[in-house]
Amino acid sequence: MSKIVRVGKKGVVVIPVEVREALGIGEGSLLSLDVAGSAIVLRPLRPLRVRLGSRAQEVVRDAKGEELELEEGLRPRH
Repeated sequence: MSKIVRVGKKGVVVIPVEVREALGIGEGSLLSLDVAGSAIVLRPLRPLRVRLGSRAQEVVRDAKGEELELEEGLRPRH
């Protein structure tokens, strides 16, 4: 997808709505900016925790379970 955009005051470039929607970019989104030769490359930055999704919850649940097991093992038995 190729678009022509104008550079405004302070170097502001507006990313067309169809590009933002296609890439999931919204207000406040973080972008990675790289210079590749004479090109500017912008990529949406996705925090790791977002990509983990339900896997993160599973990891936390497992870690808490292991912690409880260790605590139970350290408690004196009567």
